[in-house]
Amino acid sequence: MKIHQYHWKRRATQFGALLLISLIPLTGLFRIDFATASFFILDRQVPWSNYPFLFGLAIVFATAPILTYMTIGSVFCGWACPQNLFSEMANGLTHRLLGKRADVRVHGKGLVVAQSKNRILNWLMLGLAFTAASLVLGCIFLMFFYTRADMWAFVTGSSERQPSMIAMYFITSFLIFIDIATVRYLYCDYPCLYRVGLRLFRPKEALRVSYDESRSDACTKCNYCAASCITDIQPTRITVTDTCVDCGECIDACDRLHAKSGKSGLLKFEIGDLSWRGMLAKSFSKFRWLVSVFFLVGCVLMGWAVATQKVVDKQKLLIEQAKIQRIAHFCNSRCEKYEAACNGKHMEACFRASSCKCSCTLEQDPANQQRASLLQCVKYADSRAKTLESK
Repeated sequence: MKIHQYHWKRRATQFGALLLISLIPLTGLFRIDFATASFFILDRQVPWSNYPFLFGLAIVFATAPILTYMTIGSVFCGWACPQNLFSEMANGLTHRLLGKRADVRVHGKGLVVAQSKNRILNWLMLGLAFTAASLVLGCIFLMFFYTRADMWAFVTGSSERQPSMIAMYFITSFLIFIDIATVRYLYCDYPCLYRVGLRLFRPKEALRVSYDESRSDACTKCNYCAASCITDIQPTRITVTDTCVDCGECIDACDRLHAKSGKSGLLKFEIGDLSWRGMLAKSFSKFRWLVSVFFLVGCVLMGWAVATQKVVDKQKLLIEQAKIQRIAHFCNSRCEKYEAACNGKHMEACFRASSCKCSCTLEQDPANQQRASLLQCVKYADSRAKTLESK
């Protein structure tokens, strides 16, 4: 009797996807740089003013999810999405430390904790585990916005850390902690745009868990598949709008149960009445054909834009970035007194701080390409500060 054992295959895929996400910025495949208003593709700078690339990127982001909705359904959610991976792990750790029925989610049944495990040590271990995961994920998030050298210096403390980088890291880590500790699957049900699109575009022919109703007698008083479902739905009555993530846990559970009697389970993955080849062919029919063409056009535009982008001298770029960071740090220190006085009751100090930073940048870098804007900044900020001070 064949038992699929999707659980470990899916877990390996989830960790593989997380590793791939981490390697994207580490290998220089993709990074966003706010300091230079650019993307970095394979370490090649592509400025945001490269409109063919932006247009192609927008098309790919709009069409790629629709293609997955129409073919493999919600497999991405159950097999690759980091949100689901850490939600599952958080649920498992919560049950291990606080009880099999423990629930600390904001949308759960309230604070449910086993009395025998409601101890400070258990809560402390749970909190430390969530904190450690949040700090690591915060670093992965930052890698998409800072160079590998900056990240290494930040992690090791081998160079002076930028205040903006520290603030971004701890804010991101805090939000991830809240997500892992209390939000979990609630994010998938409401804020996740991928799930919203899935409910709009997922057809009945897409990959799904199917139920053999002809053997429904074998399910009498059996709730094993529902008990194993990570999203708390009924696998024998799944609809297009359900929160099923095609994880296969219910299939494994049903197979294990019926394997004891030498029979196959009642649940399995199915793609309409089509084979994989038929499913791919149908992706190019009617509306799918149009979406597929747009997706390919977006990919071609992105590839062409990157290939034709003028290569920037990396050494020169690093020197320029270092200069920008040095000037920013120097000017932040010089204008610190105005920043400290800036608040809702003293807006003139805020304008003085803005004027101070702009004039300081001009003083340190007279040949700055944004010289006209910086001069306008000084003029406007000084004018507003004087007006407020006169009142």
